[in-house]
Amino acid sequence: MKSLIGVAMLSMALATEAAAQTADFKCPAVGTQFSYKAGDIERVSTATGQDGNVCLFSSTSAGKTEALRVHWGLIGSVDPQGEAFAGGLDMKSLWPLKVGNKITNAVTVRRDGKSYTSTVTMTVAAYEKVTVPAGTFDAFRVEEVKQGTTARNIHWWAPVLANSAKERFPDWHDLTKVVVLELTAVKSSAK
Repeated sequence: MKSLIGVAMLSMALATEAAAQTADFKCPAVGTQFSYKAGDIERVSTATGQDGNVCLFSSTSAGKTEALRVHWGLIGSVDPQGEAFAGGLDMKSLWPLKVGNKITNAVTVRRDGKSYTSTVTMTVAAYEKVTVPAGTFDAFRVEEVKQGTTARNIHWWAPVLANSAKERFPDWHDLTKVVVLELTAVKSSAK
C-alpha cells in the first residue's frame, strides 16, 4: 500500500512539473514596469495594454521614450521594418510555449527602397532557471536564428512575469559584440 501511495505521489509531482513546463500567451498587467540593464544601457518599459497578439509598452532609454510593440511577448518592434519582420513570423505556432516547439519562416523586410528576405527559425529550446539582478525565474529559453548567420537572439520568457527576464542578441552596431539585457527590477501595476 505504501508503495502505491508513493507511486501516486510521484505521478502527481511529475504531472505538476510537466504542466509547469507549458505557458499560454499573455501580456503583463497594464502599469507593470520592467527595468533592464546591459552595460551602460538602461531601459524602463511600462506595460500599456494589448493589441491582439502584441504586448504594448512605453519604453524609455537614454532619455528617449518610444512605443514598443512586442509580438507574442518575444519580438519587439519600434518601426515599420520591425513590424514587417515580426509580422512575418508565425509565432502563434510556438504557443503554448513548450520545449521542442519550433517555427521556420521566410521573412521579407523593405529597407532603403530594397527588399531583404531571410529565413528565420525560432525554437523553444529549454525550460530553465535564469538568474538576473531582479531575481531567479523559471523561464523558457526561446532561440531565434537567421539562416546563413551564426548570430543568435535568445529570449528567456518567464511565465510569472509574462515577459522576458533576459535577452541576448548581436550588437547591430558592432556584430563582433553581444548585448545581454537583464531585468534589474519589476514594479507591479497598482490595481
